[in-house]
Formats: sequence, C-alpha cells, structure tokens
Amino acid sequence: MRLTKAFEQGVCVMAMLTTQLPDIPVSSASFYHRLGSSPTYTQKIIRRLVVAGLVTSVSGLRGGFCLSRSSRKITCLDVVEAIEGKVVTFPDSQLLHHAFANSNGLSNLVVANDIVHHVFSSADALWRSSLSKTSIAEIIHESLQGSQMTFVDWNEI
Repeated sequence: MRLTKAFEQGVCVMAMLTTQLPDIPVSSASFYHRLGSSPTYTQKIIRRLVVAGLVTSVSGLRGGFCLSRSSRKITCLDVVEAIEGKVVTFPDSQLLHHAFANSNGLSNLVVANDIVHHVFSSADALWRSSLSKTSIAEIIHESLQGSQMTFVDWNEI
C-alpha cells in the first residue's frame, strides 16, 4: 500500500494551517505557491479536507481556509481518510474462492479468501488505530524538537 502525493500535500496544508496566525485564513494562492502545485489540484485537496470537516472555508476579500478545530484534535487518520478515503488494503474480489471452487481435492482452499481477508482487515485496523493516536499538533511539536512553535501569516511569506 502506498499513499498518494495528494496525501502528502494534504499534510502540508494541515501543517500550514496549524502554524498560521490565529483568525487569519490562508488563501488558496498561498497554498499552491508554497506547494508548487496547480491551483486546480490544490483546490481539490483542500476541498476534500473541507468535506471531511477538518478545514473551514472563509469567504470574502480576505477569505481563505482555517482549521475547523484544534490541530490537537485532528489525527493522521483523519487526514488520510479525508484525502484517500477509507483505506482497505485487500480488495477482496473473491478471486481465491473462484480459482479453487470445484477443484478436485483443493475445494477447501476456497476458505483461503476469508482467511486472507481477515488477516488484512486486522492489519488495516491496527494501522488505523496507530494513525488515530497521533495528532497534527504532535507532529508539529515533535518536528520542532522542543522549540516553541512560531505562528506566521502564510499569506505574507
């Protein structure tokens, strides 16, 4: 399994919003200039974060985007699922079942599909559990290695 570049950009958006001066929305232009991506692509990423309830849109001349709640309450899992959707690593198209059905002496292998599905479902649950324990704020704090977080206005940089 591999997360997409969109996820990485979503994390960047969340980090920028976490370090933005309070009560000042970050403009779309600030995001795509800093990320080096197209305005359309950046808007799609931000839209996913808005739809997931992680980011709010502020309209008006000085509008833009803000976190919808504290970054301490937004987890890595929240961002993954906002950008990628719920990640399921085993597609479970029943191929093992179809391959071994009606095979002489090997028909019991049809249950292999259920076993593989269970193994991957368990792994997915552990992965989600791990990601749900780390907030965006914790990532920023750990990245700063104990230094005080500085707030900036990304619209002015």
